[in-house]
Amino acid sequence: MVNKYEIAWTLATVALITGVAVYSTVLLYQIDALPSNPGEYVDVIGHQWYWEFCYPANDTCFNTTYDPTTFTTTGGALWATPGEVVQINVTSDDVIHSFNIPGLGVRIDAIPGRTNDFAFTVPSSVTVGTVYLVQCTEFCGEFHGTMRSQLVVT
Repeated sequence: MVNKYEIAWTLATVALITGVAVYSTVLLYQIDALPSNPGEYVDVIGHQWYWEFCYPANDTCFNTTYDPTTFTTTGGALWATPGEVVQINVTSDDVIHSFNIPGLGVRIDAIPGRTNDFAFTVPSSVTVGTVYLVQCTEFCGEFHGTMRSQLVVT
């Protein structure tokens, strides 16, 4: 014979799991949603072994190269202002890369033939002139360690 406490315990467990599943689904959808009006669009293209940043608003592109002997980057950077929402559209020209800004918790894969979209906000408390490291965190070949750039807060 079935005990009424067993039925109540089973129904409570099913209700709890259903609630967590519904909440998780809604939360995942909200996390992946892109903002309706970002302050800046940037197309980021990973190449062996440099990042290319293209700004569709003014039709310009910049290739960034890193010199490990002087620890400097040349040729351009990713620029953003404090408090600005930046949408990046990331892809790769050759192999799988991983676009990473560790200081802001940004990481998204750059896969050939696919564009991954991601939006992040530059903290409004950051002072102008702050520089964040941009690096590849997916082993992409011989000079993977030199695939670095910068996010410059302007």
